[in-house]
Amino acid sequence: VAADFSRGTTAIVVLACQRPEYLTQTMESLLKLPGVEQYHVIISQDGTDVAVKALAETLTQKYKFVQYVNNDMRQNHADKRDQASMHYIADHYKFVFTHVFERASPAFKHAILIEEDMVLSPDFLALFEATAPVLDADPSLYCVSSWNDNGYVHMELAPSKLFRSGFFPGLGWMLRRDLWVDELRGKWPMHSWDHWMRVDAQAKGRDCVVPELSRNHNIGAKGATVSINDFRQRLQSIAFNQDPSTDFGDLSYLHIQQYEGALRKELAEATPALNTQQMITLGGKTYRMGYVREEWKRIATSLGIYPSQWPRAAFHRVTRLKRDTNVILLYDRRLSDLAPDPILPPASFAPSAAPQGSSCVAHCQSIGKRCDNSWFDFVNSCEQLGKAFSCAPHGCGYEVGEDIPVYVSDKSHPTFGTCLITDAIPHCEAKHRSTSRLCPCG
Repeated sequence: VAADFSRGTTAIVVLACQRPEYLTQTMESLLKLPGVEQYHVIISQDGTDVAVKALAETLTQKYKFVQYVNNDMRQNHADKRDQASMHYIADHYKFVFTHVFERASPAFKHAILIEEDMVLSPDFLALFEATAPVLDADPSLYCVSSWNDNGYVHMELAPSKLFRSGFFPGLGWMLRRDLWVDELRGKWPMHSWDHWMRVDAQAKGRDCVVPELSRNHNIGAKGATVSINDFRQRLQSIAFNQDPSTDFGDLSYLHIQQYEGALRKELAEATPALNTQQMITLGGKTYRMGYVREEWKRIATSLGIYPSQWPRAAFHRVTRLKRDTNVILLYDRRLSDLAPDPILPPASFAPSAAPQGSSCVAHCQSIGKRCDNSWFDFVNSCEQLGKAFSCAPHGCGYEVGEDIPVYVSDKSHPTFGTCLITDAIPHCEAKHRSTSRLCPCG
């Protein structure tokens, strides 16, 4: 793929709703960035907040390169109750992509997405300008993000260092037009769009380029999907760059073969650690430690990173951190193809599609096998679901539930024909009257 990034063919879209006090700070940080006037800046509002609209219209009058649009594809999701906000946000992103990649004439080739609660680093645009040629030339990448989920203030973070992450970060990111037109627009989800982007049916084994030191600071202490406690625990302590003169240098180390080879070598030469305390007390070494997903929250908490269901900012299920002069390599023993000591399912293991409404305990017993909760990691993917079910007509998506992975087999259900994976930890005993489970029987 030829590199075709330019400022004039790139849209910077600020997604806004009803927080004018945050939008003011976001726009102030954006509009003082060097070269921003050569981009097309679009403030896209979802909803009818008067103060947000007034601010946007004031900025369009002051700056010729700033436009204002309002989401005309917004659906009514009042019936979704506490889930409504996730539906509105997904609608808004769909509108933004449709606007910049389809309605605009000529259509933009790249888009940088910012939300209304981000204060940007002075080299925010420089990050995307440096990495766009890499994104354009490498089919094993599908985005560039300015946000490191593990980039906390107590970590050692090199301002010029970038890495590859198989976990979609969002939060100030760039994509190419062809990703939307060729892949995403025909199957965009109704809700939870960011989780959906991480599903293997969308990611397809590709990565995002991410800086060790984030290039935006989230100020959204109040928001549609983030509580004040979540903000304080996960977002407030993320470090961000404030130096305007970063030189990102030669980025050839991001090429997939070179990057994977270097990580394999680092894993092979690392000292095996018995516990997390060892990795943060004995300085100047590279440590590695394998884990299974049931252990992840405890490990993450002990290292001071967000204890999400799935490790974030990981490449091939290997999370690389640097703390107290140590390099820390954490790898999933079941799912990482780079694991030095992988855990494999037993020889008798085989994924098996259960009848609608059946638990995996009952189904595996019916075929002379048993279900083990620890085996769900081997079947919780769109790839495995696609081998057992048609996943038609709605493809493969994301949901939370102990009965997942599943195929929605009930024809009367609104999501009939959808395959679903989860970041929750499934259980053999769970079941749902509208779904057929994919069971790990062995």
